[in-house]
Amino acid sequence: MIFSRRNFFKGLGLMVGSLGLKSLINGKDVYAEEVNNEVKSVAKNQVEVEWLGHGSVLFTSCKGVRIIIDPWISTNPKCPANYKEKGSFDKIDIILWTHGHVDHFMLTDAKDMIETYRPKVIAPWELNFFIKSEIPTANCQTFMLGNKGGQAAFDGIKITMVEAFHSAGAQLTGFNGANRFVGEAVGYILEFENGLKIYNSGDTSLMGDMKTIIGDFYKPDVAVLPIGGVFTMGPEEAAYACKLIGAKAVIPNHYGTFPVLVQSPDSFVKQVKKMVPNIKVFGVKPGVKVKV
Repeated sequence: MIFSRRNFFKGLGLMVGSLGLKSLINGKDVYAEEVNNEVKSVAKNQVEVEWLGHGSVLFTSCKGVRIIIDPWISTNPKCPANYKEKGSFDKIDIILWTHGHVDHFMLTDAKDMIETYRPKVIAPWELNFFIKSEIPTANCQTFMLGNKGGQAAFDGIKITMVEAFHSAGAQLTGFNGANRFVGEAVGYILEFENGLKIYNSGDTSLMGDMKTIIGDFYKPDVAVLPIGGVFTMGPEEAAYACKLIGAKAVIPNHYGTFPVLVQSPDSFVKQVKKMVPNIKVFGVKPGVKVKV
């Protein structure tokens, strides 16, 4: 079947499969058919993770620092409706962008979030300068953390910018807009106040850095990885990435948004059980808050 570019990106995914979540610490099976919207009581020193659909993830640290990665809000078909109203996030302290693709960096969303919350803004070097040129009030941390290999502390959170293997042009007027180069794609490692390390890969394919740098050197506890295929790793590649990285748990994302993407995490879970049986698969419905 042939898809036009317009119809391709307008299509919505089928029903996104859901996974149950339990605490990483208790070591129990975390895969289930349903997940409750209510967050169970957990230790106060845990980090809250909320998937907002596609590649957008919101983290709340042990001390209440709010970090959002790749906020695609207004036209994201999987973003919970309660976040589409202006000011609905209460506060955002830090925004991290991994690259310029419109399903991760949409200029209208960026302007709205920066003007509303006045967060610190972290992005790859060229994207940082593009953001500053388009949004002069943006508090870009270009000379604190501006490129791969850089590391800096913000509000008690240690953030490291790492490699991602992916393209990174920006479509300024939406999915049908012209491309503009705004730097290379990156991933991030977040080290929270309690020492927990979360690796958010951003959009990427399999790469050797997952073993030699991410796994062996940074040693994250939790990995957030794309599993949808077509533009990123698919379920089998993402499961193998878990083997390379060696994290204790994984949260799949970047699936179920468009018809061509993998619609359910089931295949990923099966591959993980086969390749890395000791890792815990944390699944989240968009809008469900879980703690790790």
